Amino acid sequence: MSREITLEPTVMIEELMFYIHQNEMGGDCIDPSNRFFPLYLELQKLKDKLDNEKHDLYHSVTADETK
Repeated sequence: MSREITLEPTVMIEELMFYIHQNEMGGDCIDPSNRFFPLYLELQKLKDKLDNEKHDLYHSVTADETK
């Protein structure tokens, strides 16, 4: 089975978070006592930061186009 490799940072972060959740945390719930929880949390923060930057950039471009 081959998979498409995507080098977009947010996609890579999501894939790593999915892997951690499914394979290291059991896939049911996120357990704060799990040794991978700090990494999972930092990845979520990074993903949120990248998403916000993308959102802010989109709105700044949209605002410039309407002037």
